Amino acid sequence: MRQLKNKVVLITGGGRGIGAEVARVFGGQGAKIAVAARSEDELEKTRVDLESHGITAVAIPADVGHLESLRRLVAEVERQLGPVDVLVNNAGIEEIMEFEKAAFEEIEHTFRVNVIGLEWLTRLVLPSMIERGGGHIVNMASNAGMVGVPFNAVYSSTKHAVIGFSRSLRSELADKGVGVSVICPGFVEGERISKNFEGKAPPKQAGTVTEGMVAKATLDAVLKDRGEVIVNKGLGKISDWSQAMAPEFTAKMFRRLGVFEFLRRQAKANAERVSG
Repeated sequence: MRQLKNKVVLITGGGRGIGAEVARVFGGQGAKIAVAARSEDELEKTRVDLESHGITAVAIPADVGHLESLRRLVAEVERQLGPVDVLVNNAGIEEIMEFEKAAFEEIEHTFRVNVIGLEWLTRLVLPSMIERGGGHIVNMASNAGMVGVPFNAVYSSTKHAVIGFSRSLRSELADKGVGVSVICPGFVEGERISKNFEGKAPPKQAGTVTEGMVAKATLDAVLKDRGEVIVNKGLGKISDWSQAMAPEFTAKMFRRLGVFEFLRRQAKANAERVSG
């Protein structure tokens, strides 16, 4: 997709963090933006901010984990802005925890939001893209979808699924004019670290990136039709290679660099907070 002027871009998880930053960056290219999330207050703040910069924007509350909510979302975007040209599946949930203590309901809910809802929404907008001969699907994954991350088994397994889905769909749609990209950030400064790690910085060697860096990488992926984009610094930039070539070495490096202990402490803190 060479340009985004007047294209309709739907972004889930668009009320804050990476989603809101993606909305700003895409809106800056002249796209018409639809942001969706469960929180109406956060969505409204994003919409007002976008419109203050001259960006056409609508905010539509939706729950990615419920099919009928997604059906209503797509219908409303089409009614207000037109058919979706770019879908950014950004919504996701993450909880650092010891797997043996994970609630069964929490495992199911994480997969419903991070994987099933993502595929549902893609399925809802894709036929129109194919019929019109163009479009782009962006799936927000993670470096945790490239490697096995301790104390994050549920989230990591959902992101492995997202990467596999993206690779398969990109191959399937190669002759239909629809691009598919998967974005894989490492530790992201800002809202995600504040929420999942209580503001504590991960080990320096693991590398961190900003929400703005992720948003710009997402834009680049759409404009240049890039299939997979790793957004990270430090050793995280080669996480896919290290996992493929030497998985046991990668696991050892998690311990040597302090990532294992960093996540273990956070999982313990989360468990204590829940029990308390």
